[in-house]
Amino acid sequence: MRAVLAGLLAGMLSIISIPVWAAQDVVLLLDNSGSMRLHDPQRLAPRAVMDFVDNRGPDTRIAIIDFATRPLVLMPLTPVSAASRAQVREALKHLDYRGQWTDTAAALERALYELTTDSRAGTQKYIILMTDGFVDVGSAARNQEKMHWIIQSLIPEAVSDHVRIFGIAFSDEADFELLQTLAEKTGAVYFRAFQDRDLTGVFQRISAALVNAKLMPLLPASGAASPPPPSGSVQPLQFNTPLTSPAPPASETVHTGWLWAVALLVLVAAGIGLYLARNRRSVKAPRKFFSSETQFHEGPQAALYDISNPNDIKRYELAELSTMIGRVAGYDPEVQYVLVDERTVGRCHAVIERRGHSFWITDQGSINGTFVNGGRVTADRALKHGDIIAVHRHEFEFVIPELFESEATVLGAREKVDDYAEESEV
Repeated sequence: MRAVLAGLLAGMLSIISIPVWAAQDVVLLLDNSGSMRLHDPQRLAPRAVMDFVDNRGPDTRIAIIDFATRPLVLMPLTPVSAASRAQVREALKHLDYRGQWTDTAAALERALYELTTDSRAGTQKYIILMTDGFVDVGSAARNQEKMHWIIQSLIPEAVSDHVRIFGIAFSDEADFELLQTLAEKTGAVYFRAFQDRDLTGVFQRISAALVNAKLMPLLPASGAASPPPPSGSVQPLQFNTPLTSPAPPASETVHTGWLWAVALLVLVAAGIGLYLARNRRSVKAPRKFFSSETQFHEGPQAALYDISNPNDIKRYELAELSTMIGRVAGYDPEVQYVLVDERTVGRCHAVIERRGHSFWITDQGSINGTFVNGGRVTADRALKHGDIIAVHRHEFEFVIPELFESEATVLGAREKVDDYAEESEV
């Protein structure tokens, strides 16, 4: 009898539509640049965000980050409750729409950092990115670098960590193509809100999409790719992305296996070659990134010495191309990459570029900061011979070779500044 009753109860529950609230972590990434004053004069965006938070389930955590010149965490991941809803209201009061630039790349990295460092096992992770413009950090070259960062590093990281990014292109001036790419690559949906009064409806659609996603399996039933969703519409979340690629047909399995085996052998050979090349590098035989034909000859020559390890000082020639200091290398042929294998160093931490007859360094929105002679770099800064550059605690010396008193000059690691932040970058 008990078994019969249990079966009947299970059948009734399967018929009745009862929302099942899965654990969710949601980061709201809100544009706070000056153009938002024009597009949201009545401040309807904070109201739409508040309505969205009010409709969240009991096992949801919310974080709020605004961004303009750099991202600012207004509220870390916090469980939704009566008290936290009051925190959300206070946080949204900081949206003053007075920021100068729109650094979407740094904002995305900060949101991913919030999710990956404070995630719960089995939690569905989302970013809701709302912006009314394009990536704009003050120059066309740096804008392009930021876009490369998003496409080559941040999207793969989101996919790897199963973070889905909903995009809201607010106004017809927003970069909807970027937001569409972010959404489709991570298995989410993007929306377009042309007017401020459209925002409430868009956030309601995202809320409905999150409810629909709660019981959806990661692997879709069909391997067919879904077409791009029309603007403003809600589509069931499909995951035919690198998150969950469908298995190949059985007839292709053997062929694909041989291809993977060959690719693996090539990668192993390349890794061995790179390892041997690095071990042969020394100060007396510095690594050359460019041939003599590509070196610039007007103005001073410059070099960057990695002095963090006095027993293995490395020299990098600075050429006409920008030099990116960070934890991972990109694929831009117009940029040379200096790698620092430390978790406290950002993927794209700082960039050095030649402007006329001088070299300038710019922090790329890193969490732990870039320092010159102990002072934090908060804007573009010209470099002088002998300057000590620190990306968090990892030190370099900027050198103009013609100012050396002799080729026997000994470089030594400087005394480290102890008041740098200890926070780990992702």
